[in-house]
Amino acid sequence: MAAAPRGTRAGRARARRRLPGRDRPASRSAWRARRWRRRVILERLTLTDFRAYRGRHVIELAPRVRYRKERPIILFGGLNGAGKTTLMLAIKLALYGRHALGMGTSKSAYHLFLRESIHASSALMIRSYEAFVEIDFVYGKLGEQSHYSVRRAWSTTGHQVREELSVLQDGRPLALSAQACQGFLNELVPIGVSELFFFDGEKIAELAEDETGRALRDAIQQLLGLHLVERLRGDLRVYMLRQSANGAQHDASEELDRIQSEYDESLRAIDAEQEELTHAQGRLDDLVAEHDRLDLRLSERGGDWGVSRESWRDKATALTDAVKETERGLRDELAGIYPLGLARKALVPAFEAAAHSLVTRSQADANDLLVSFATTVKAELDGSASDTIDRLLDAALRPVASPKTRLDVSHRALGRMEQAIRHAIPESEARVQRLLQTIETTQSELDAVTLRFEQAPDEATLADDVAELAELAKETRKAAVEVAVRKRELKTHYRLAVDKARTLRDMHAARSAQEEIAQPIEYAERSRRLLKDFRRIKAQRTISELEYEFGAAFQELARKDDLLANALIDPLSFSVKLLNREGRELRKAQLSAGEKQIYAIAMLDALARTSGRRLPVVIDTPLGRLDSQHRSNLVTNYFPRASHQVMLLSTDVEVDESYYKALSPWVSHAFEICYDNAEQASSLHEGYFWRSRASAGGAG
Repeated sequence: MAAAPRGTRAGRARARRRLPGRDRPASRSAWRARRWRRRVILERLTLTDFRAYRGRHVIELAPRVRYRKERPIILFGGLNGAGKTTLMLAIKLALYGRHALGMGTSKSAYHLFLRESIHASSALMIRSYEAFVEIDFVYGKLGEQSHYSVRRAWSTTGHQVREELSVLQDGRPLALSAQACQGFLNELVPIGVSELFFFDGEKIAELAEDETGRALRDAIQQLLGLHLVERLRGDLRVYMLRQSANGAQHDASEELDRIQSEYDESLRAIDAEQEELTHAQGRLDDLVAEHDRLDLRLSERGGDWGVSRESWRDKATALTDAVKETERGLRDELAGIYPLGLARKALVPAFEAAAHSLVTRSQADANDLLVSFATTVKAELDGSASDTIDRLLDAALRPVASPKTRLDVSHRALGRMEQAIRHAIPESEARVQRLLQTIETTQSELDAVTLRFEQAPDEATLADDVAELAELAKETRKAAVEVAVRKRELKTHYRLAVDKARTLRDMHAARSAQEEIAQPIEYAERSRRLLKDFRRIKAQRTISELEYEFGAAFQELARKDDLLANALIDPLSFSVKLLNREGRELRKAQLSAGEKQIYAIAMLDALARTSGRRLPVVIDTPLGRLDSQHRSNLVTNYFPRASHQVMLLSTDVEVDESYYKALSPWVSHAFEICYDNAEQASSLHEGYFWRSRASAGGAG
């Protein structure tokens, strides 16, 4: 019986039952409704002289209705180098401009890219010096839809590159500058979120092969918008400083400007040093990961290869001596007061009897002394006074009971007896127990060391790998030194910035006596604290949703014999703990290449579903490095349910004829991208390799 596909009630229920680790989040229906509140449909992509595409190409992307059902998948087929990736790049370029190439792309590098992206080939008699990309899409929010058309054009004149951006909303141009239009698009479809929906094999490999967790950490921070929170906190800090400066006295303005300039310079130095540190840390992480892989391989071949047989022998000798020394201590303890503890049941009654006897004897002696004193006094008094003394004496004398056993024990001896029973014997028993535990622990360790000594391999068999590991260790130490130097430099810049910030704070605080200035500063500080709490709470809630979505997605994409079953994410550090089907932790190195790729796709799917937005999914070369079963799971359980609109950019060996047939019930239409070597240009026509234009939509 075929498994229930992704998105069906049975498929989701089955996935939920199999999830190890944390429970799914509460109030599921509430955040399910919230997360689908925004929807984007790409309607049309227009290219003019963009890279491999000569002239004007209009590509219809809106899902079509076939047999009364809207089909989400638009399939693009092309051989390597035909121009599939160019389509995804065109969408991102139209929406994000320079940031489509990466957040750190410089303006000069971007202009060089634009210049090289204008179609040029030796077959052209007249070369074009301008190009544009245009994307039309529908944006739905809270039941209302708006049609947008974004056109990004550029032209070259000599060494100059001129770029123009225009945005139409429902056919009317937005009355905004190019920079404001770009900000509007970034708010409409945030680039950090879009990277969870527009991805290729490189993005999948980045998540799959990332041993340090940096890639997933960056993706989660983009999903949560934490960089925006930190930017807002920084802006509030600047606002507080400026507000304080407005209330400062005129004669201190020059000094404030100087300190502020030095502070800003420190911040720029921190940014530059942080970038260097990130680069150095990345190299160190790569070296450590490579070192760990080689170390694991050596461990599998030779156990604790790094410790020689002589070392194990020395450890065994030291542990044997430690056992003997502990046994000597135990014998000394047994020769002391410890044996009295064995007679505790007899000692306690004896002590109590001795104490009672001592008290009784003391009372009797006191009575005798009182009677003797009264007799002496009575001899000096008359009869009536003598009777009074007798009456008082009778009232004062304490009855003394005869002890069953009379023991002649002094106060000092009784004190020593009490000290032994209450303190010395229990302490001796505790020491004996500790010595016995030490002997047991040391003996267990000795047994383990002896076993390791017997299993230790011949070092000659591992010489080459050990030499390679030593070289890696040397490089790792150099990289660690570089990281330490960068951290020290960064710490110096931070210290200088903190000193300047404190100086600025003190100067502003001394001149911020006016209530109308102090109050906004207080509100800004409260807002900064509130944003810090918001960041923490938002992370906790979103991570819970992300874990649940990942588990459900992975269960539907994995094979039954895959090791990985789920992942737990720390809401503070965003580190990931992988779990097998028994709930035990897995190292990522234990996963096969296919399992790593399925993990990456499931994580991207979970991140996208947790983002709260319905964007089209664009996937370039989606089936690399997967076996047939994993591919079948993607084709049947992921692509049809990935989004309301799915663009697949594939070669003929990825989505081949059999997979095309499996996908056909969900295929809206397909395009084949053909590259003409003579013309050095690509063109599109509706169809898919072996499918004709008339049947491009697939069977119903």
